Amino acid sequence: MSMDRSEVKKTITATEPDWEPGEGPAKEFFPDFATVRAALETGRVGVWSWDIATNAVTWSSNLESIHGLPAGSFDGTYAFFERDIHDEDRPKVANAINAALRSGESYRVRYRVVARGTGEARWMEAIGTVVPKDGAPERMIGLCYDATDRIKLENELRSRIKEQGALAKLGERALAESGLERLLNDVVSTVALTLPVDFVEVLELLPGDADLLLRAGFGWKPGCIGSIVTSTENGNYARRTLDSAGPLVVADFAAETRFTIPQYLREHGCVSGMSTVIAGRDGRAYGILGVCATARRSFDVQDTSFLAAVGDLVAGAIQRRQLEQRHELMIRELRHRSGNLFSQLLALFSQTARNSRNMAELMSKYQARVLALANAYRLITEAGWKSTSFAELLRVVLGPYLDQTSFTGPDIDLDPDPAFSLSAALHELADNAVKHGSLSRPQGRLELNWSVARTQRGVTLTFDWVERDGPPARRPRRTGFGTRLIGLVIERQMNGEVHPTYSHEGLSVRMIVPLTHERWPTQAAPAATQSENA
Repeated sequence: MSMDRSEVKKTITATEPDWEPGEGPAKEFFPDFATVRAALETGRVGVWSWDIATNAVTWSSNLESIHGLPAGSFDGTYAFFERDIHDEDRPKVANAINAALRSGESYRVRYRVVARGTGEARWMEAIGTVVPKDGAPERMIGLCYDATDRIKLENELRSRIKEQGALAKLGERALAESGLERLLNDVVSTVALTLPVDFVEVLELLPGDADLLLRAGFGWKPGCIGSIVTSTENGNYARRTLDSAGPLVVADFAAETRFTIPQYLREHGCVSGMSTVIAGRDGRAYGILGVCATARRSFDVQDTSFLAAVGDLVAGAIQRRQLEQRHELMIRELRHRSGNLFSQLLALFSQTARNSRNMAELMSKYQARVLALANAYRLITEAGWKSTSFAELLRVVLGPYLDQTSFTGPDIDLDPDPAFSLSAALHELADNAVKHGSLSRPQGRLELNWSVARTQRGVTLTFDWVERDGPPARRPRRTGFGTRLIGLVIERQMNGEVHPTYSHEGLSVRMIVPLTHERWPTQAAPAATQSENA
């Protein structure tokens, strides 16, 4: 309760707080008060009475406990009671009482009391009625009880309804929206407003799984989206999120000891955060969906469930777009490649024949090159015309020589076109190694090393073909068809680089190739452009 200083004198007195049956106000207003008091004590309901003429306020003894006050601490003054009400709620309480006095009607008001010990404010609900005499208000009497649990439950229900509505709308957008970028922007905005939080981020796991790129976000400084890259190395926030079975909650980044916190979160003043994995195919992740707040925040089970549901929705949207793109790709590739496959085979035959000394050599070379193309086709078609494992492609090309070959590099996927082109280049390198290089000798070894990094040219594959314990490698006097083919597919078709090194230890070739990947599908290019680039 509270009273307007302009309408009533602010001198409030209190009677003895512990009423006895048949004495004082209890006798006049609460007959058989012992029974009533027992019932109210059981229900944690307090009784109050305000004599308007004398400004005397009487509390039942349990109201101090209900308000979280020590027994006997209420001194009967308005100043004490006013201090006990949360600053933001004092005007609301005063307006409710004054409105009841003017109208003579009952009133109901909710207010918070100052938090003690727990750090959380407690919610009170007061119900009162005006007792008139000779047409004027003489007294107000009423009840007061702790409504904290009920109000928390109501707020939780409202929050759940809000979150379910947000998920439903995002689901509709995911089905109708053709552009993934627009959907991601809707996702981060919706999450920021629903939880609410200061920052939302969608981190894309880059090929090689060593780094994450801030692909979409809410609240970040200009220029951050598309440029911030964070590592997934062991012991940091991203790695812990990717390895967690469910959403990861951090109450205080500054006090966190389980893992290190990225510098960009510190620079943005993030205090608390929560993150979850955006699941991908075959146990691989697409990335991370995370939120941060600049004030200390306790994210509860409801918050984590909402974030996980949004992460699943994003994963489903990506997978659906990938499936659509694969279908479009298959149709386009079948139409395109069925038209030029015979031309490609004829050109390959013509070049092989021009560089063969006899029919036997022609048949052997041509059969091997066609088989390399066929194996690449098989890998891609068996995978549903989707991305192909680079390591698997190497094993197919070098199948007979796996006991002489070592592989070192991350698990990356190649789109169909890069897979075809690289398979042709790898076959020529393998064919040369079998005839003239390390694979021509039983003790010869082949070391294959590769890495993926983000450069000015985008995501780039660096591949090293290193031959050991074979005959010395000498620079050829003239460029053969195999070398020209490698240059054609790597430098012209893939806009890459080829750097051979000839030494006494053997041939080494470094290929630098820009890659594309389909984890985060983009809107399909116009048909004319696709045909030109195919």
